Amino acid sequence: MEKIINKKILTIFTLCILIIVPFLKFFSMNLEMFGVMNNYDFINPAIILYVSVPFLIFVYIKDIVDKKRKLDIYDYLFYILVIVGIVSCIFSIDKMISIFGKDFRHEGFLSVLSYCLLFINWKENGSKEDIKKFLKLLITIAVINSIYALFQTYTNFDFVLTYFDYDGKMASGMCGNPNFFGSLIVTVLAIVTCNFLIDKEKLNYRKILLLILLFIALINSESTGPILTYIIFLIFLFVFLYIKKYKVLKRALVLCAILITSYLTLIPLNNNFVLDKDGNKINKNETSISSIKKTIGSGGTGRLKIWENSLNIVKDNPVIGVGFDNFVLAYPNPKVENKVSLVLTNDGAHKEVLYYYIVDNAHNVYLHTAVSSGLLGLIPYLLLCLLVFIKGLKFKNKLGILLLSGFVAYSIQAFANISVIQVAPIYYIIMGLILSLKEEPNKTSNI
Repeated sequence: MEKIINKKILTIFTLCILIIVPFLKFFSMNLEMFGVMNNYDFINPAIILYVSVPFLIFVYIKDIVDKKRKLDIYDYLFYILVIVGIVSCIFSIDKMISIFGKDFRHEGFLSVLSYCLLFINWKENGSKEDIKKFLKLLITIAVINSIYALFQTYTNFDFVLTYFDYDGKMASGMCGNPNFFGSLIVTVLAIVTCNFLIDKEKLNYRKILLLILLFIALINSESTGPILTYIIFLIFLFVFLYIKKYKVLKRALVLCAILITSYLTLIPLNNNFVLDKDGNKINKNETSISSIKKTIGSGGTGRLKIWENSLNIVKDNPVIGVGFDNFVLAYPNPKVENKVSLVLTNDGAHKEVLYYYIVDNAHNVYLHTAVSSGLLGLIPYLLLCLLVFIKGLKFKNKLGILLLSGFVAYSIQAFANISVIQVAPIYYIIMGLILSLKEEPNKTSNI
């Protein structure tokens, strides 16, 4: 009975975090677009994470008491991350920001604590049935986002929230940003790709359509990191499956044919259909490959400079960091004296809002962790990721390999992307479920 209550609480708050948090972000951005509010951040979606913390702590403690289980290395790593996080908050530049997170990001200590609690609780409570349900939910979320991304790229409806690049539209789905959208899609696409390759049933056209939809979404996000991640992931997956003696050569050839055909079809399609809000065709003559080359050539849209400056922050604060979401306060951003200027016109004076590009994230999850909580926070985090990866490499069963695929894809893209509350919980849940799974003889398990 106690286990059922624990599982229900954990499941309810997990669903709230996975569904309500991104919905609130998307909903508030639409309210701003329609002029209902001036700033979409008036609605803070991280409140769901804050509220979940005491309930997830209750589940964790009750689970230990009820099962009378011994603590393992993952419990100790969890404790270290929590203790270091608290100390980091105490010595942070701005303690309130460190606890609750800064505007728009909201990834303070409480948010990160909720991630860790999701991980440690699913590690103890996860089952094969939970994994199947989670994967189906994750795929459903990705499909909804991908369909919305099609409207963003190929229509100009006023009710569709779009993200405009300097030379066209970049699909952002319901995530609010192409990079965040790319993180979500490449994680799910990795799982779907792996499932496509190792599925023992006859070729399933539903799975082919799913693969194409997610791949189109990834390409149209034009987020270089996730696109490169998918290429690197495919290399990893082919080698991994070969070592595990999965016979996937035929499926691999079909997969390559599907991806190449889809990509070649997108080039003329995008040139013909990318429209702005007024129905005018946008100059969209770049392919994703040329866009990647340009991004790399420009230093990753400034990322190399950001990483260099971030390393300097780590050198100055090596032990405990500057505090969660305090990156913007430590980074050498230009000082902004006035956000509003007075402009004189023939009709009289009026105010004009000035916008500045402010760097508030290292654009590398691991480097950002070092800035936030120092080496004391980075080392146990990396050790946790390494142990999860090693556990995943040992899997031979399908569910384990699918989870490993999502874990590897997210881990790779994290080198050039940022952690956000809309997507990051997925990663921690995957880690928990990987550790919850007991290795068994290989069995067919379709999702």
